[in-house]
Amino acid sequence: MTARTTLPPIVRDLAERALLLAAELPKAEGIQWTSAPVPKPRDDTTERASGGHGDPTFATVADDRRLAVRAAVLAGYDALEGAIQALEVARAGLDRSISSYYGDHDTPDRASY
Repeated sequence: MTARTTLPPIVRDLAERALLLAAELPKAEGIQWTSAPVPKPRDDTTERASGGHGDPTFATVADDRRLAVRAAVLAGYDALEGAIQALEVARAGLDRSISSYYGDHDTPDRASY
């Protein structure tokens, strides 16, 4: 029979939050390049525009709501990358300290502890 390890609550919390973020990112990735589907409210006038023409490409590029989604996607990936780096630094520090504890030459392989 294999020993079953119970994860500390903080590890479960980290994993759950990472998975929730990972589940949301594809939704945001799909919409980050398109204008919001709801018309942008106009607060500068109640009159209709006369003359000229609309520029749908510029409207999409400059859409504040689209830009906010794009920024959130980038922040989500940055958060995941930062967590990976921080965890790797902490793991390496633990490995070094355990190695030092056992003496550099008598370190058991990592799978045994």
